[in-house]
Amino acid sequence: MDEIVTNENRTLKVRAEYVTKQYEMAPTKSDKMKSLFLKTNFPKFWAVRGVSFEAYEGETIAVVGTNGSGKSTLMKIVSGIVPPTTGKVEINGETSLIAINAGLKGNMSGRENIRLKALMLGMTDSEIDEKMDDIIAFSELGDFIDQQVKNYSSGMKSKLGFSISVHTNPDILIVDEALSVGDATFNRKSLAKIKEFQEQGKTIFFVSHSLGQVREMADKVLWMHYGEVRQFGPTKEVMDAYDKFVSDYKKLSGKEQAKYRNDYRKAQQEFTVDRFYESELKKQRKSLNLDVLPAKEETRIYEATHKRHLAETWSKTEKIVFTGLVLLTLFVADKVVLNLGMKNIIENPSSLVTNWAPNKIHSLNERHAHIQSIRDGKEK
Repeated sequence: MDEIVTNENRTLKVRAEYVTKQYEMAPTKSDKMKSLFLKTNFPKFWAVRGVSFEAYEGETIAVVGTNGSGKSTLMKIVSGIVPPTTGKVEINGETSLIAINAGLKGNMSGRENIRLKALMLGMTDSEIDEKMDDIIAFSELGDFIDQQVKNYSSGMKSKLGFSISVHTNPDILIVDEALSVGDATFNRKSLAKIKEFQEQGKTIFFVSHSLGQVREMADKVLWMHYGEVRQFGPTKEVMDAYDKFVSDYKKLSGKEQAKYRNDYRKAQQEFTVDRFYESELKKQRKSLNLDVLPAKEETRIYEATHKRHLAETWSKTEKIVFTGLVLLTLFVADKVVLNLGMKNIIENPSSLVTNWAPNKIHSLNERHAHIQSIRDGKEK
């Protein structure tokens, strides 16, 4: 972040301003890739529409809303996994997303995934070796830790992902429904860990359909409704309004519920940044009781609402440069993880692929197990 803002001696950790996320409703994955670099006419769908909020150090914020309201998409944007289409997200600290399957490779074992994900989060081999046993013990996976993750249940994947993330000590923890699929015992342990993080003053976001859990854990609630922020504020205030909405919605007939959903889905498809900008100007004029906003403020709002991040706005040269940077990043990442020398890479470039995990990761884990067995023998 360019500027760290404080409020009542608390540091601002996350600021989202006019964030949107547009998806191309392409029929195939290859069509979706084409839409990033070529002009296409696929229908548009705005999963997130003009979201703004601030989160401070030590706050626990629950994200609620009906299925398809944009909760998970928003959390992926905050965690940096996907970029927003327009708007801006400022992060002050390291984030860690806990979600089922997030960063896990199905063809690798649980133990190998621990090492790979920890390496991706910036930990060294020695740090991973030091924490490996604790991560495995917390996950409660036992002998399954050496089985391929693709054979895990959703609950087991959630346990593994949660265990890895909480042992990397992030500044900002994002839990996306990962607590809803585990067993009751693990859930209680996970909640206790989150409370421990709360006591340490960490910023926590969690997506949950458990309204009791939300009331118990959250300081504030962000209510997402078909891609928009319906309400954001103190837990009791927002949850009382949310409970009333759910109750009123259930009283509607099936036909009325379908119309309600279809109207909002249509609004998500027809959303435009220009119309959002105009509505934001009206909102600001009304709140300040002005007929016209100062030109400087109108310009600021325009730039904030129209700040784009997608490749569709890039020139051909920029796209070529981006592709080159991606390939270079993969090259460097492979070199670091595989510990290959430049001479070896130049003489045998295929080693960047053929020497990749799980074999390399497996050998690292075997080395750790050997060292651990020697230590255990000395202790005896």
